[in-house]
Amino acid sequence: MLTAATLAVPAVAPRAAAAPDDGDWVSAWSAAPQGPSTLGDFGAETFSGTQQVNAVQDVVPPPTTFTDETVRQVLYLHHGGSAVRVQLSNEFGDRDATFPAVTVGVRDGDSGAAVEPGTQRDLTFDGEPAVTIPPGATVLSDPVDLDTEAFDHLVLSMFVPAGNGAATVHGNHMQTFFTAPGDATAAEGDGAFAERGVVLNNYTSTFTTASYYATGVHVEGEPGDRTLVTFGDSITDGFLSTGNTDSRYPDVLARRLKADPATEHLSVTSQAISGGRVTGDGIGPSALSRIDEQILAQPNLGGVIFLQGINDLGTAVLQGAPATADDLIAAYREIADRVHAAGVPIYIGTLTPAGNLLRPAPYGVYSAPSQVAERNAVNEWLRTEGREVFDGVIDFDAVIRDPLIPDWIALQYDALDNLHPNDAGYRVMAESIPQEFLDEIAAGGR
Repeated sequence: MLTAATLAVPAVAPRAAAAPDDGDWVSAWSAAPQGPSTLGDFGAETFSGTQQVNAVQDVVPPPTTFTDETVRQVLYLHHGGSAVRVQLSNEFGDRDATFPAVTVGVRDGDSGAAVEPGTQRDLTFDGEPAVTIPPGATVLSDPVDLDTEAFDHLVLSMFVPAGNGAATVHGNHMQTFFTAPGDATAAEGDGAFAERGVVLNNYTSTFTTASYYATGVHVEGEPGDRTLVTFGDSITDGFLSTGNTDSRYPDVLARRLKADPATEHLSVTSQAISGGRVTGDGIGPSALSRIDEQILAQPNLGGVIFLQGINDLGTAVLQGAPATADDLIAAYREIADRVHAAGVPIYIGTLTPAGNLLRPAPYGVYSAPSQVAERNAVNEWLRTEGREVFDGVIDFDAVIRDPLIPDWIALQYDALDNLHPNDAGYRVMAESIPQEFLDEIAAGGR
């Protein structure tokens, strides 16, 4: 059986990581922005798009608009530091988005949305407490002194007045969020806040949670700290992992890195869109259009782990005709060239299995024999020529597939949709990344 270790030695010399360009800041949390409907072209836009009345929006979770209320979100940090700054986006808004007050603090305890006393901080933007973000724009707050540690949960509270319109969101946040009437941004306790989203199991938390406006949290770390971007689709996004448990593969990878003194200076940040494709827009922008802003613009970028393409072949419902293996391979070459041109190493994962026709993946044609053959063609290229294009290949397919029927995901790793891993599957994916790849990325930062 082919294992991840089989591909542990890259055929090209690792490229040096990009030189520090932003002090000692790294990205400790991120969320790739999407349009107002968190399920995009799956059809939820019919119910929750910007043209629908508020009454309809209110009955389709998660909501897309807020009116005169405070949204409180819980963000899992993969790195700690002495200061924090927050990135907010109105990329998909159709009007100005105004926030009269925004605060951050460290969560008090292991659940809920209360803020640890003494850690709440008011954010400012160019010295002002309020900020208005034009449609299509993104802003970064001023730094605020706040000591954080890796795996703290940051509580971000923003007052959303009436009139902001539909929010730029990230669907599938897998974390309960909270709302309170009026401006409750200064509240340390969470008594005024109601839980939003339903986190009863992996299915409900996948389809009823989202993050709003926030697309990044940077922390000021130590000299040599670096950002490691995990980039992809729902399998990087942790689709169908258990809500409120931080069980996505990037979460597990972050904990792995912090447990090793040789890699503890790396911060993992996730840029993933469930349902996203490499070659075309759909449920969010294509990977090709996201490279500059969501990879290359990360502070102190040290390396990239790329895993995307299964949706190009399986084509999620209403996203158009499937791409071919040749289409994907051409896009992969372009992505590797663009990242390498910035002096950054990029490692790519093989596409994971979905070929069980006894219970085909329900979101498209992933399990059709023709698409299984295309996936196998992509993986064959990755395991051969792809090793000359990328700095290394991580064989995610090999570690979660059924040893007897390789086109199927192994039952112990299957979230039972024949496409997405469960928590155990995400864990073994993170554990399968060759240590030498992580050491190569880490060495560029120290």
